Amino acid sequence: MAELVDRQPAVRPGGHERGSTGHSPAPPPGHPRRRQALALLLVGPFLSLFDQFCVNLAAPSINQSFRLSPFEFQAVVGGYGLVYGLGLITGGRLGDLFGRRRMYRAGIAVFALTTLACALAVSPGSLIAARLAQGAAAAVLQPQVLALVRTQFPPAEQPRALSWFAVSMSLGMVLGQIFGGALPAWDVFGLGWRPVFLVAIPLCVIVFLLLPATLDADRPSLSGQGADVTGAVLSAVSVALVLLPLAAVRQWPFLPAGLALCTAGCLLAAVFVRNQRARLRRGRPALLPVDLFSVPVFVHAVLLNFLLYMASVPFAVVLALYLQDQAGLGSAAAGLTFTPAAVAIALGSRLAVPLRARFGERVLVLAAALIALGLAAAPCAAQLAGKDAFMTVLLMGMAVYGLGNGMIVPLLTGAVMSRVPPRDAGAGAGVLATTQQLAAALGIAVVGMVLYPPTPELPLRYTPAMVTEVVIAALAVALAARLVTVLRRCGQ
Repeated sequence: MAELVDRQPAVRPGGHERGSTGHSPAPPPGHPRRRQALALLLVGPFLSLFDQFCVNLAAPSINQSFRLSPFEFQAVVGGYGLVYGLGLITGGRLGDLFGRRRMYRAGIAVFALTTLACALAVSPGSLIAARLAQGAAAAVLQPQVLALVRTQFPPAEQPRALSWFAVSMSLGMVLGQIFGGALPAWDVFGLGWRPVFLVAIPLCVIVFLLLPATLDADRPSLSGQGADVTGAVLSAVSVALVLLPLAAVRQWPFLPAGLALCTAGCLLAAVFVRNQRARLRRGRPALLPVDLFSVPVFVHAVLLNFLLYMASVPFAVVLALYLQDQAGLGSAAAGLTFTPAAVAIALGSRLAVPLRARFGERVLVLAAALIALGLAAAPCAAQLAGKDAFMTVLLMGMAVYGLGNGMIVPLLTGAVMSRVPPRDAGAGAGVLATTQQLAAALGIAVVGMVLYPPTPELPLRYTPAMVTEVVIAALAVALAARLVTVLRRCGQ
């Protein structure tokens, strides 16, 4: 990992890798308080995932308050992730165009306002509108973090920064599940589900006020080039055409209408890529640096990240449902079941860099295997008689899963971002985050089709759904082995 980041390879216009001896500027020495700045920057990715996943377990309490229709329920739970996924590439490019620190502060300010609007919502419509706006704000702030680490932190400090980034992302997902279940059950000050949103606001205010004192304002890397409006529209519409049928797979017949929409989205994505290549050939600003996809390490690392999210996100959703529906746990207890994963994620992220320094790229395979093994513990535990045996196996599995997750995220993030030229750091971070959202939606759709029986009278098929997640994770282990081969071939 340290070698991956220290060498800082970039990409020539033709897509070939080169070392740090090229013309890409190295990151500056950095602000003397950049460690404090990193803590403030990590609030963004943490909150982006926290507010996406906390609603999974808070949704029943929200439903009791507003008596949501099926469409409204789906919009409250999934609308945030949909808009978030649509805007990540554009949000990342806005940082390249107008300055990443500026866009991060703007995103955190809007995120605070929209989060407050969620907490104060008095009707389903106002809550849905606030959730959609909150997702748009998260799409602006989240990609700036990796871009700022790539451009404003010295190479020697980037591995440690990326490991903390991994902690913030993973903990946002896990703690979102924990507090999303616990806070409504505790009914703090009689506010029910509303503290799930209110807890984020003080953090946003602190970040907005303190960041300028800890991080220098960066010069826009694409200043004066103008925005690629056509590319932004094409990318958003193509992602929407893929995400919408996946998000609504249980609300209307997926085939053939859903398949047609997904196909149209893929075709439009091809048009988008062709448009971006044409703009680059003519020397015009492009939303997406498409030459990155000719770099083998970048492509393999992004695909591996895709498979891991495709397995992990539905795992969290299905397990939360199982614990409350079959295991008889309340929402607070179900949320707290994710605690071993949270602790292990923090530990794994700290072990990733030293383990890679000692054992090389094989750590990627080990981490992916730990994730698959941890996921496999859930269907195994479901077959055990006795609550004590079930919880013991499940909690051990959660710890193993968290350890692997904490190890692999900084390694993969470093492999991806080290291949992105500093001038395109925002767009590269947007690509990585967008693939994660697409993977999450596809994973939930695939697992959902296994989970739900053909007729509502039949029980949910939890064990086959969990096994499906394990199969996807096993494919990730195979791809991790392939990525190791590619890294060795590139001499990294």
